[in-house]
Amino acid sequence: MINKWFVALFLVLFIGGFESARAQQAEGSFLLSGAVDLARTDAPGVIRRYQIGVEGNYFYRHNLSFSGGYEFNYPNANLVTIGSRFYPLEKLFIRGRGLIGADSDFALGAGYTHNISYRVRLEGMGDYYVANGVFGARVGIGILIN
Repeated sequence: MINKWFVALFLVLFIGGFESARAQQAEGSFLLSGAVDLARTDAPGVIRRYQIGVEGNYFYRHNLSFSGGYEFNYPNANLVTIGSRFYPLEKLFIRGRGLIGADSDFALGAGYTHNISYRVRLEGMGDYYVANGVFGARVGIGILIN
């Protein structure tokens, strides 16, 4: 069952920021990023399970991107990802990703981006994996290419 607070946050960010979104990236730019899970609700212990992802985002509009990536998932099967991000507010995003592979899933999440410089971003995000009923928190670095 999805947490009520997660659903409420999703709706507030999506509906409340739809008209006033002004993200830093321009249409046609790319964001290349890598991230590692800091915590997952299905982790059996420290360093017994990890998940590292690489992702490329193409910004169709300044506040909407489409992505593709790859998840290195130890000890489970690696996964290909396809998804999108929506930025209802400049630094906040909502994302959805399909994970395709032996243990396919769909992840809904939200995140925050902090610009270290014009092109380099520090990102923190949380994802809820619908099929497995798991929550994961991750941190990553992104590089914007205009």
